[in-house]
Amino acid sequence: MDERGPVDFMSPEYIYRQVAAAIVADIRSGRLPVGARLSGERAMAEEYGVAVGTVRKAVALLREQGVLVTMPARGTFVVKQPDDDADAERSAADE
Repeated sequence: MDERGPVDFMSPEYIYRQVAAAIVADIRSGRLPVGARLSGERAMAEEYGVAVGTVRKAVALLREQGVLVTMPARGTFVVKQPDDDADAERSAADE
């Protein structure tokens, strides 16, 4: 993987949640500022070494939290900075 935080396949944390956390880290660091377009699903899957479905689930989680928005035929964009880990904890409790 790369310096952005590799996915740990041996971790008890779901892989899609690790990918979502890596995206959030990129947003917080400024690598993905508000308004930035994310790479396509296939490119992200290759980047993280995971299946496209895993990327879809990670993006869906961040959409539910209001961090990302996906626009048909345009892509997925950062619409706000993540508040804190409370959103992630609430979503985990809902699963």
